Amino acid sequence: MRKVVVFGILALLLAMYAQVITAVPNEINPKARIYVGWEEYYLGDSPVNESTWMVVKWSKDWNFPFGWGSPEGAWIAVHFTWYTNDLDVGFFGHEEGPLVYWGDPDTIPDAKYRVEEYSNVMILNNPGKYIEKGAFPANNLGFPFPENAYIVHWTVEVYNATTGELLFEFTLVPSSS
Repeated sequence: MRKVVVFGILALLLAMYAQVITAVPNEINPKARIYVGWEEYYLGDSPVNESTWMVVKWSKDWNFPFGWGSPEGAWIAVHFTWYTNDLDVGFFGHEEGPLVYWGDPDTIPDAKYRVEEYSNVMILNNPGKYIEKGAFPANNLGFPFPENAYIVHWTVEVYNATTGELLFEFTLVPSSS
């Protein structure tokens, strides 16, 4: 009888653990200062549901979600991952047509390319030295960032989805000039 009780408790704990690790986020805790999950659960929008995986981290003084009222130096860093069959449509294939439904971040979907995008946004009251290196206002991307939020780093890496070979890397900010 004791073995049955121990086995039952172990099975219950394993089931609870499996539920936690496979749960779909439906609410973001700004105090956690990190989000890992699908783009549409974070932004409320995606060209194709469960197609773009995000890891978002923000500083303690960043006012979630877009930084309004944050002090100078507050930042948010975003890492997107998506798969596509056509890099020439949208932003490196991030559009409804070529964007590949993914659905499971532990698998590799049938696609030609894996795209990794890294960007950092920072609140800057005196952005001159960053603008000289290519930084630009974050609200130019179409999201409601405040006027003093700037993209200070932005890199895109494109990989062969099957082999994982890096095909090319493109850094938009800072500029190489």
